[in-house]
Amino acid sequence: MARGNSTKGALTTVVDCLTGGLSVPLPNLPEEIITEILLRLPVKALLRFRCVTKSWLSLISTPQFIKTHLRISSKSNIYSHNRLVVGSGPLPMVFNTFSLCPNIDHENSSMDNLVFDYPTSDTDDLIRIVGSCNGLVCVAVYPNTVVLWNPATRKSRKLPVSDRYLSDLEYGFGYDASSDDYKVVESGWVFRDPGVYETQVMVYSWRADTWRTVDWPAGKILDGPGVFVDGAIHWKVYHGGRPSNCVVVAQNVTTETCSILELPACGSDGGNVMLGVSGGCLCASYDYYSYMDVWMLKESGRKESWTKLVCVPYFFCMRHYDHVRPKLLFVSENGGVLLSLGSDLIMYKPSQYHEIHRLGNHVEVEAATYSESLLSPDFDPELVWE
Repeated sequence: MARGNSTKGALTTVVDCLTGGLSVPLPNLPEEIITEILLRLPVKALLRFRCVTKSWLSLISTPQFIKTHLRISSKSNIYSHNRLVVGSGPLPMVFNTFSLCPNIDHENSSMDNLVFDYPTSDTDDLIRIVGSCNGLVCVAVYPNTVVLWNPATRKSRKLPVSDRYLSDLEYGFGYDASSDDYKVVESGWVFRDPGVYETQVMVYSWRADTWRTVDWPAGKILDGPGVFVDGAIHWKVYHGGRPSNCVVVAQNVTTETCSILELPACGSDGGNVMLGVSGGCLCASYDYYSYMDVWMLKESGRKESWTKLVCVPYFFCMRHYDHVRPKLLFVSENGGVLLSLGSDLIMYKPSQYHEIHRLGNHVEVEAATYSESLLSPDFDPELVWE
């Protein structure tokens, strides 16, 4: 007990020293105790603590430390490390990031400004946030550029361009735990005959640093990007006929095979469905113009595990928004819902209120949730999971 109290007091002293609260020497702790303390600190603190001593810099930069820190943080409460990254406007795009812990309306959430300063000659290039895995955020810079970006460390890497020139590109981003590989999926279509199109799909491997073509079932991917949950990227796929004739295809990132996932039964008028992820589960949000139903798949692959979480009344008519649709960003443990709609962020607390935050005029906001890590977007062969 005495040792535990001593360690806690020493950590408090370390923090005070680094933040300028005290002018005293750092406590002399065993190396293994210092390592255990640092492994449980947030990324932002670790980035500052690299400047304390050369030995700390060396420790925090090692592949083993980065892997262990990610493993420990991933095992804690899945909501506790979520951050929201929001950006709008032309390049260089300025992103704001802030914590979503413990609730989306937490008053003490800190906000950071990040500049996604991707070099380009065209400031009108369209930017889309594809998704995130283990702290890496995948960003598509249209027409055909993909960037892996770590907002916490502010490091980024441009991926090689695929050798296919497809129309209506959509992207997905996922992590293959079996081979410790991050994969980007690019889908689009080509015309074969008048009125006949063929969907083509390519997969980029972070480890191999190459693109290759994979098989794809019939159907055109709509309303991307793909949503990564439980080892698969989920796509909304259109099979022709009425616009409501769509299914969800789950593309396994390990085997790269596809399967059909049934959506919740919502009656004959299912509304416009959009896919999302929150709390590590696949979500389906149904837009009925005056309200939104949010469903969550509690158990992967089981249709009967679809559970209706919340009904979000809009308090405004969606029929006036002809060209944008609401996008589900986050569902908190207390049932709060965060949506994006055009240039607005909408926060809803059940049975209480809406808050609408306008981030710009006549721009479409890009937003996604991610968890902070020290992982580099550049492939490191030493970062191999044991």
